[in-house]
Amino acid sequence: MRIAYVTHTRFPTEKAHGHQVAQVCSALAALGHTVTLVVPDVQTGVRQDAFAYYGLPKNFSIEKIHAFDALHHPLVPGALAFLLSMRSYRKSLRNILSKRRFDLLYARSPVILPTLVESGMPVIIELHTLPRRGKSGFVKWCNRCKRVVCLTTPMRDALVGWGVAKKKTMIEGDAVDLARFAKPLAKSAAKKHHRLPADSVVVGYVGSLVTFDRLQKGVDLLVRALARMKKQHVPVFGFIVGGPVKWSERYRKLGYSLGLTHHEVQFHVALPSKQVPSALAACDILVYPAPASKHPYFRRDTSPLKLFEYMAAGVPVVCADIPPVRDVVDATMVRFAEPGSLASIAGGIKHILEKPKEAAARAKKAKEAMKEYTWEKRMKRILAGLSS
Repeated sequence: MRIAYVTHTRFPTEKAHGHQVAQVCSALAALGHTVTLVVPDVQTGVRQDAFAYYGLPKNFSIEKIHAFDALHHPLVPGALAFLLSMRSYRKSLRNILSKRRFDLLYARSPVILPTLVESGMPVIIELHTLPRRGKSGFVKWCNRCKRVVCLTTPMRDALVGWGVAKKKTMIEGDAVDLARFAKPLAKSAAKKHHRLPADSVVVGYVGSLVTFDRLQKGVDLLVRALARMKKQHVPVFGFIVGGPVKWSERYRKLGYSLGLTHHEVQFHVALPSKQVPSALAACDILVYPAPASKHPYFRRDTSPLKLFEYMAAGVPVVCADIPPVRDVVDATMVRFAEPGSLASIAGGIKHILEKPKEAAARAKKAKEAMKEYTWEKRMKRILAGLSS
């Protein structure tokens, strides 16, 4: 098929969604489809070639179309800037789609869904969150799609409750590129590469520090847990990798205010996707924290890329027990921790240290489970659902 993946966001980007978009496009191309990624021609902070940045083969094309880059215009305020940018981009999209025909339009951007549906071409929308306003209109557009992909069961349940036909929906979380983890660095070499102490138990977090620019993901809990463990004389070394830079610096200051020093914790800005496997290989324990929050992101929407990568790395994981992750993991794969509890995170880390064989067995099972969560298998299931 000729497939156009259409997104309204800048590309490439240091944010996790860019990695996900690139992986989906590459997987569709690997399945034999002709894939064009359509993106707005706006400023991006990544100067590197997109394929090199994400460590992917050049098996799909990228088409940048005109959009007024109001978000970087000094005289346009933020809220208005987004509206102006989207108005411009939608106009360009309508022009392109009136002249070009694709067998399928694929998107993860609800804000451009009406434009895609109105083209008359088949549409698959992959939802990563649900709108807080305009639900009735959103339901109408979803019901005109060929397929609505929900990342989690709680998300699908909510969407069907709003009125989207259940037969239109399917549940597919995120996935992982196992080839990136096929030949991992030896732990000693990985620690040396990332300048970590060779003789320390490294407890790591590798991923975005916040979502929606300011919603914290619980990294502060991990920092506090590390400080508590220092006071309890539990010898571990924290390795926290991610951005934005201002949040990395904020957590660094938090750690130092709690008594941690560079001898107990290292903070590093976000790494390019191709460097993530070595960072994970350098860790002895990986932590996926989450706050005790009622925010839909934690209760309904998240299918964290980093959790898939943690498990593919074969490293023992302490994982916040929030509803969305239960689609993928259970207590035989990870050590669950209570959301919002630094004591539970610290307890999970200590449990792994005290019972290494049990932890290794969990990690092995988690890694084995990831064989069904490759990007190609994910996209094959999504397209098979469409054909049925």
